[in-house]
Amino acid sequence: MHNRHKAIGARSALASGPAGQRGVTLIIALIALVVLTVGALAMTRSSDVSLRMAGNLAFKRDLVNQGERAIATALAELNAGGLAAESTRNANRAASNYSATLLASSAQGIPNVLLSEAAFTAAGFSHADITDTSTGVTVRYVIDRQCAGTGTYDIAACQAVTAKPPPKAGDGIKQDKTTGAVTRPVYRISVRITGPRGNQTYTQTTVAL
Repeated sequence: MHNRHKAIGARSALASGPAGQRGVTLIIALIALVVLTVGALAMTRSSDVSLRMAGNLAFKRDLVNQGERAIATALAELNAGGLAAESTRNANRAASNYSATLLASSAQGIPNVLLSEAAFTAAGFSHADITDTSTGVTVRYVIDRQCAGTGTYDIAACQAVTAKPPPKAGDGIKQDKTTGAVTRPVYRISVRITGPRGNQTYTQTTVAL
């Protein structure tokens, strides 16, 4: 009698073994599925953030490229336009967004007239903004001579660069007769680019004439 009970118990254990193993396997599979789901969500979120960052960088790069149009316009004004003559650059010229003196600027070096509409209006600048209706981008620039005051260029009151050989003779050029070097005043071109969503980017360059 005792032996028969042992046999029955053995058969019972054998019968329940595979079902128990299937239950453990199912739990492991569920845990693995949860881990894979969490990992997939994390990867998706990371991918979205990366795409958003790439899009923002591309958008900012495009705004900077749009700003090149203003720099080209300002250079044309200085070289062949209303500011081509040195005598003209000795005084402010609102129609060209030009200041013969150094403009007050922020700690980052951006002229205040570009940071504030009120300051821009108060300065009397009237050169039309460059607007791209297809992209909704608006570009504005100002030019300021890096001098403490208006009037004829004075190296003692202006930031200047020295170059050799000398350029063609012209007004405002100071030449060192012993070395042949000449000094020329520096002009700063500052550009504000406003995107279609109101975001803004600033660029600057300097030239010597």
